[in-house]
Amino acid sequence: MRDQLLVFAAGDARLAVCVTTPLAREAAARHALGAGSASALAQALTGTLLLAASEQRPPDARVDVQLECGGPLKGLLTDADASGAVRGLVRVNGIDRKGSRGVSREPPPAGPLHRFDPRPVLASGLDERAGLLSVVRAEPGSELHRAAFPFAGADLGAALTLFLRNDRARGGEMALEVLFAPDEPLAAVAGALLWAAREEDADELRALGKPLRQTVLHESLLRVASRDPGAGAYVLAEDLAGALRLGPLQLEDEVKPRFACRCSRERVVRALATLAPAELRDMAARDRGAEASCDFCGARYGISAAELLELAGDGPPRA
Repeated sequence: MRDQLLVFAAGDARLAVCVTTPLAREAAARHALGAGSASALAQALTGTLLLAASEQRPPDARVDVQLECGGPLKGLLTDADASGAVRGLVRVNGIDRKGSRGVSREPPPAGPLHRFDPRPVLASGLDERAGLLSVVRAEPGSELHRAAFPFAGADLGAALTLFLRNDRARGGEMALEVLFAPDEPLAAVAGALLWAAREEDADELRALGKPLRQTVLHESLLRVASRDPGAGAYVLAEDLAGALRLGPLQLEDEVKPRFACRCSRERVVRALATLAPAELRDMAARDRGAEASCDFCGARYGISAAELLELAGDGPPRA
């Protein structure tokens, strides 16, 4: 299924549907993730894209989602903007779908497609070890807006729904799904977000949230992925609208999801420039330069000894 995020009007509701299968595979490959780590990150990337695309804010406005959990994954961090740029990482890369480190030795289940269960990866089974979900919204020129909620269990879609119900007058019901095959941990990745067009309809739409998360998105994604592996968000949205009896869909917006990092060599240089001159001289003499890598995308940046000395004030001014 190809990456696509579409926002529709559906009567008194709005429906955003996001497919991120190739994007999730790219993120998993960048970080060499185990199947469980990759699936949890795939859900988080999709959910963060849905939050960013549904806010009707400038394209460079950003949404950050940080999860601390009691399960083996320990936590994750993602951020996205309304243009569809998204990135993310997990705290423990090598978790399989059973919550164990390393390659799973269990034989794959029979059948073509199966539903990823995040509980062994995100949950500990102990209430006192429940985690925390934090959502930060950042818009250039404005103050940061942060909301934090306890995270108990393992349903990230339900946790982001709690944020939406408390943060937005029109509410929001989110569901996130990953399907896997015996030879493909990320066979299909998708999410759906449903919210009211008017504030007075928010409570009525809440009734659709539970079935959307428990069965409707899963069954629709399974039907679409089994019937047409190359299908995009439009086909999935039509299936969802029929299952939820939303009525005809009218396309309002389209976003192209993509893995994109904001790191750059210039940012590394600016960070080094904050160090004391003595530290920079020591790095130039001892290490003959500096190297930094980005935790989000894996990019590496090399800074020569001569550049460090320039930053320390021992060379000609930088252009």
